[in-house]
Amino acid sequence: MFHSVNRREFVKSLASTLIAPLLAGRATAGVPEIPSSAAEADYIHIKSFDYSGVHLLDGMLKKQYQATRDYYFNLPNDDLLLGFRKRAGLPSPGTELPGWYSHDVGNALGQWLSAMARMYKATGDKPILDKATYLMREWARTIEPDGYFYYSRKPIPPHYTYDKTLCGLVDLYHYGGQEDALPLMEKITGWADRNLDRSRTNPTKDDPDAGHGMPGQGPEGPREWYTLSENLYRAYQLTGNSTYKTFGDLWRYPNYWQMFTGTEEPKPYLLHAYSHCNSLSSAAMTYAVTGDPEYLKTIVNAYDWFERTQFYATGGYGPWEHLQAPDGSLGRSLEFTIASFETPCGSWAGFKLAKYLMQFTGEAKYGDWIEKLVYNGIGAALPMSDHRIGPPLNSLPGPLAAAISRMPSRGQTFYYSDYSLGGGRKVYAGESFPCCSGTYPQAVADYHDLIYFKDPTSLYVNLFVPSQVTWDRDGSDVKVEQETTYPESDTTTLRIDAAGNGVFNVKFRVPQWSEGLSIEVNGSKQSVASRPGTWATVERRWQAGDVVKVTVPMRPRLVPVDQQHPNRVAVVVGPVVLVREIESSLPVTERDPSKWLSSRGALEYRASSQFGSFVPFYRIGAGTPYGMYFDLETRG
Repeated sequence: MFHSVNRREFVKSLASTLIAPLLAGRATAGVPEIPSSAAEADYIHIKSFDYSGVHLLDGMLKKQYQATRDYYFNLPNDDLLLGFRKRAGLPSPGTELPGWYSHDVGNALGQWLSAMARMYKATGDKPILDKATYLMREWARTIEPDGYFYYSRKPIPPHYTYDKTLCGLVDLYHYGGQEDALPLMEKITGWADRNLDRSRTNPTKDDPDAGHGMPGQGPEGPREWYTLSENLYRAYQLTGNSTYKTFGDLWRYPNYWQMFTGTEEPKPYLLHAYSHCNSLSSAAMTYAVTGDPEYLKTIVNAYDWFERTQFYATGGYGPWEHLQAPDGSLGRSLEFTIASFETPCGSWAGFKLAKYLMQFTGEAKYGDWIEKLVYNGIGAALPMSDHRIGPPLNSLPGPLAAAISRMPSRGQTFYYSDYSLGGGRKVYAGESFPCCSGTYPQAVADYHDLIYFKDPTSLYVNLFVPSQVTWDRDGSDVKVEQETTYPESDTTTLRIDAAGNGVFNVKFRVPQWSEGLSIEVNGSKQSVASRPGTWATVERRWQAGDVVKVTVPMRPRLVPVDQQHPNRVAVVVGPVVLVREIESSLPVTERDPSKWLSSRGALEYRASSQFGSFVPFYRIGAGTPYGMYFDLETRG
């Protein structure tokens, strides 16, 4: 979401699941089969594991997941419910949360319920489900007879908060098995259907912030309506209640979506980046419920446009939270803003869109974006914290120290990644519990649903991550354990235990940046096509104890920020962006960094004292200076 005053003040002061149930004919007890104009085979090529059967093993992702889970689990229930209870006139023990949440700006409770439900489905964590269920039931007591359900009398923004709340209820029903969520979904949707403003103010190039929370958007406040269809369609597919589909149809976004299906170059310039990436997941779900190929064309073309014109080397996008014209604006943004990427929100939207695309098309290339965001986006975010983390304030520049000193310590959230020329630092948002505190746990929980995919004959390995997966194939379990220190090494090893008929494919994503990916089975090199951007396939009769070793050679390379700035580059190894001490230029003209960088192991590189060391962005802690983008010296 976009909250102009606080975000701009912050910057100036510092200088469903996804697919969740896409299958229209789910055969789950108590869930009706959903009529659909599109047969499953028409639009599902491969499936995620939908948070079931995949476990993270020890590594950076599990460590971040556990810390995130523990942070949200330990937020006091009475504090989270205080505003709802006050509004309903109920006893209200607890302490009000500081920051955006206390003002009902970007009310995140629905997102937190969503994340907890997904965590439970992925890990069997009963305490986290119990917490989410308690919060839902206590919140339900505050819903008014007409269905009014918000934290305060002035919800901001009401459309988006309804969407997030619906998402939490959908996930508690789908992933947590909480049937209590069904009547609550109906009740709040009834209120929304009767009361949400229908004017559908469209952002334009001249008024890019329409509906984003800018002043003057009407007496009811900002709208931000254009993300609504996704979760309404998810509710429809889960319940068969056509009310959700009818309401979801109302919130489609043709003025934006059709930019990507016409004959002209799309021009969504200056529109709010996260929301307009997120809206494409509504287009994806429109395709799922209608089968109309126009919507698949929308998201395929939109992704191509984003990749071609909007992505930094990290996979991030949206400097100052706006989409950029492909005229060098992305490269120029590095000169004037530290708000390069709205990291938790932007990663969550990217994960969803890429996952839809992978499942709808079966193509491996979309996994590259997921991988970039895992290591350089949400995976590189500072942890949620109730304590200021970093160097002493007296060691920081004056404006930065002053801004940090004004921050409440509770609910510290990493909001923006800073890629600016001259160097940056990782710092927490200027206010506690901003919108990114809602998407943060959702994105981290999503790690469980990004690693493996499946179809009737194949297991797909999308990410090289320490993990286990159990694949129910025709009633027989296939168990795979993946051991790796990737990306700090270039290999991953999978041990396969196949019961029953062990003839199937194991397919590995070949990153688009890779050259020479190789595969061994039980020490024997396989003759396997490994074209970048595709799946490398090993087909055999698998036996218990078979070992597969995949090697993905990695070498440093320079990645320009855009076509207009070929000499403004980041140093990248594999999917990982490296950073170094603050300097705005590289005094070299050689474009092959392997000629002037030497590896010191585990993704650390050094050239000379002049250059300093390069390390992964994800290793940088709070307040530590770094440089990501540099201008190469050029010869006259």
